[in-house]
Amino acid sequence: MATTMDLRIDLQPITAQGSTEPFAWHAGIQARPQAFHTVDAILLREDRAELEAARLDRALAAAAAAGLADAGTLLAVPVQVRAGSPDRLLGHLFRAALRHRFPLDQIVVEISADESTDRDAAAAMIHACTDRGMMIGLSDFAAGPLALGLLAHCSPRLIRLAPALVHHLEAAPARARLVEGVLRLARGMGVTVIAPVPTEETEQRAAAAAGLRHFEGTPNAAPRVRRYTRPVRRWGAPIAATRLAA
Repeated sequence: MATTMDLRIDLQPITAQGSTEPFAWHAGIQARPQAFHTVDAILLREDRAELEAARLDRALAAAAAAGLADAGTLLAVPVQVRAGSPDRLLGHLFRAALRHRFPLDQIVVEISADESTDRDAAAAMIHACTDRGMMIGLSDFAAGPLALGLLAHCSPRLIRLAPALVHHLEAAPARARLVEGVLRLARGMGVTVIAPVPTEETEQRAAAAAGLRHFEGTPNAAPRVRRYTRPVRRWGAPIAATRLAA
């Protein structure tokens, strides 16, 4: 069984435009760069379930220690759907909430809508949460086929847009129109759409023009953006030699 490898919880506030009081928090689960995710990927299913139980317990412990239970705010908790069956994962979540006295009606079970997500596992988790009356959130939402397919399975409480989708909208009119389309769809469903808080004035204006009104993080924090594309070699350019470490 792998260790939790410096696993830590990064609580990020989620606020509405014009307000300084968070109405929700996101329990981001962090570890040493790359290492945690690499080990997680090669673990046996049984060990992944145990590791996910540790993640969930630490998320609820951090939220309780921060006084979020008494504040009455929502808490979005990411759940790795590949780590086990929905019943088992929700069982870990319920036990962690009971252990740390965090109300279940304040918890939003967050499921990744990234295109690399296991569609069947995500759909099964959505149905399990719906059957139990749990609120659902979709993260890494970029309006791709998988994200829209998952959205058809539920009416989530929150949608967190993929950072790459909303990064520098002022320089990407096509992405801005895509964001506007997601917002129109979400408004019709009564869903709150969240974007990373803009850090520059031009980004703030572009986000407002697109209709974004709810943001995660603090303005002075450096944005973390995952690129969907990688640099390509110009046609005919020589290929640089690759050196392998001894």
